[in-house]
Amino acid sequence: MSMTPEVFDPEAVVSPVAPLGEGLQRPDLTALWLSVLFGASLAMVAVGYMLDIGVLRLIGVLGAVFFGVGTTPLQLSARSSLAMRLGVAGVVGFSVLTVVASVMVLTPAWLPLPTAVIIAAIAVSVHVKACHRALPWLRDQGISRSLGLGVQEWRRALPGPRGQRIPRSLGRDWRAVFQSSIAYTVGGTVLWFGAALASGHIVPGVGGFLPEISPLWYAGLVLLLAGIVLARDKSEAHAMSALVSLVAALTLTPALVYGMPRSQSAAKHVDLVQLILHAHHLDMGAGIYQAYSGFFSAIAWVCYLARIHDSLGLATFWPFVIGLIGLAELRFFFGRQIRSSYRIWVGMALVVLVNAIGADYFSPQSVGFVVALGVYGLALGRDWPGLDDRMRIALLALAGCSLAVTHELSPYIAGGVLVVLVIFRAARPWYVPATCIVPAILWAALNWDVVKGFASFAGLGDLANFTPPRVVATPGLQRLAIVGESSHALLLGLLVLIALAGVGFLRTVRRPQTWGFMISAGVGLVLISVNPYGNEGIFRAALFGIPWLALVALEAVPENPPRWVSVAFGAVMVGLLGAFLIAMFGLDDENVIRPADLQVLQALEAHAPASSYLLNLAYGDIPDSVTFPQPGDWVPWTSLVTTASTQPGRPDAADAAALARDYIRYAGTPRNLYAIWSPASVANSVDYGLETQAQALKWRELMAVSPDWQVVFNRDGTYLFRVVVPART
Repeated sequence: MSMTPEVFDPEAVVSPVAPLGEGLQRPDLTALWLSVLFGASLAMVAVGYMLDIGVLRLIGVLGAVFFGVGTTPLQLSARSSLAMRLGVAGVVGFSVLTVVASVMVLTPAWLPLPTAVIIAAIAVSVHVKACHRALPWLRDQGISRSLGLGVQEWRRALPGPRGQRIPRSLGRDWRAVFQSSIAYTVGGTVLWFGAALASGHIVPGVGGFLPEISPLWYAGLVLLLAGIVLARDKSEAHAMSALVSLVAALTLTPALVYGMPRSQSAAKHVDLVQLILHAHHLDMGAGIYQAYSGFFSAIAWVCYLARIHDSLGLATFWPFVIGLIGLAELRFFFGRQIRSSYRIWVGMALVVLVNAIGADYFSPQSVGFVVALGVYGLALGRDWPGLDDRMRIALLALAGCSLAVTHELSPYIAGGVLVVLVIFRAARPWYVPATCIVPAILWAALNWDVVKGFASFAGLGDLANFTPPRVVATPGLQRLAIVGESSHALLLGLLVLIALAGVGFLRTVRRPQTWGFMISAGVGLVLISVNPYGNEGIFRAALFGIPWLALVALEAVPENPPRWVSVAFGAVMVGLLGAFLIAMFGLDDENVIRPADLQVLQALEAHAPASSYLLNLAYGDIPDSVTFPQPGDWVPWTSLVTTASTQPGRPDAADAAALARDYIRYAGTPRNLYAIWSPASVANSVDYGLETQAQALKWRELMAVSPDWQVVFNRDGTYLFRVVVPART
């Protein structure tokens, strides 16, 4: 194995122009291929409409936003690298979607199609101009030759050793293919994808799909890690393809085997998107979700253009979509500080394997984190080839407005990090933090009536702010082992990364920027010392700190490490993978939405009177709604269940009757009182030792035969009950 590190030279990635032919200059073919992808995306939308294929339309719209609108600011530049183009594309694409959609939904001025046509026309005009610059050269070279050179230019946009590009390592020596990391990547991809498809539908139990899926799936993941390790002396495409396949395996597999989102909260977000598609307007004063509705408005706009009437499918596969864009932003972010392309992908692999927090579900937080990474990339350093300072500040301001209307916490963390970077001279100019902080403060002030209920200085400095939510087990019961194992696995991954970052910090302790990066990793902790964010702030702080810790951790490895370092790194990667799988999927039995749960709640929202109450017959979450019932009409199990009914041998028939009477007393009316028995909610109760599975089933059986309750719905283990009127007293 070669010990020569790969050096990333931004100026060598895309040369401005090179004399060719009869006085003609070769254009930037990287930009040309991005325009081709934009055109292909628009073609997919058209074909999707012709054949009435919603998925094709959706992919085309998302591709047009990313490859078309997102790449527009740099499309006429001849000096920008592919990494910078894709990084800017993610920031601009998301920002345009969220800001413009928020204006349409909150004004209200719901004009989704005309607005999309205007924005697309601007993007098309810029891309056409970029292509027009290439036409003389393309005619001079001939179509076949120019296409071949275009592919080579696209490959050269992926940095690697100058003497060992993809055409040489793959196209000319087939023996090298089977000896390279590409062979491991292809083999690993075939194994994990085949195992995921062969598994069929899996109803998640303890450990989620992990105990059910074929061992070949795990073998495929290990091969992908080997592909990353063995890519050290290869072009960047080798490590890139392995990591992209790994992210696909970790996000597509649960989507394929479950067929539903992995977070109960995703249902509420889908519900809000559907509300926008139906009403075309939101009232900012109605609640925190409406005030920070940029993500929901953007998704509603995309669904409208793609003629997707239910965003549940997009929510199911959203971790894969946001994962790919997140990789582009990570590549942009790490590339601003690290010259070795292979070390960049190693750092990205660390981020992927340590980040088992699960914030990639269908949520504003997922977009806020990805846009923040792009903001860091636009702020770090002192030279941005092809991007002048005026345009860069404008893009940062656009991203700041997007964060302000999308998420209530992310812009403050991103702005705080920019303050630290400016202090340690890692970012310029001095007013860069204002691009994030000022829009966030202005938006919070505009929505103060809603926000003030979530802002409190009463707990300033309280150590409880730094702890996750606590669930105390019922006396005599114990949590299942998987609960502790998943928490410990998440902590283990973070501790490994912190240890590596500590070594890297000691090696570069004299560099002021290193201090800035380490402090940036802790900015989130400062914010949650003021507001615990529902005791979930510690997870948000860790999420935003992971990329900075990984950036410093890369300094722990020397430029020319001995071979045993690569072996050790591979072993660490395998260990981190194991910890990631347990932490991420171990509690899927309670996290994954059950189709029957969602169906019964949607039916209630459509047909039950507005004055209805809904009782959750267990301690866990269910896929709730933002509109039905009203917040005060949700009845938690803890409000009605008695300590006596949890004793051994209970509940009994008398407990079922008492529950109905207490429910009537709680609501103040005997009418429209519903109760749901959800397998996912019960799984949470059992996992955390709040009740036994036998007790939960006994409640369901007793209520099914009780004269005080009526079974309204029963499917796949989900039951909906209604209090009988008049109930026995």
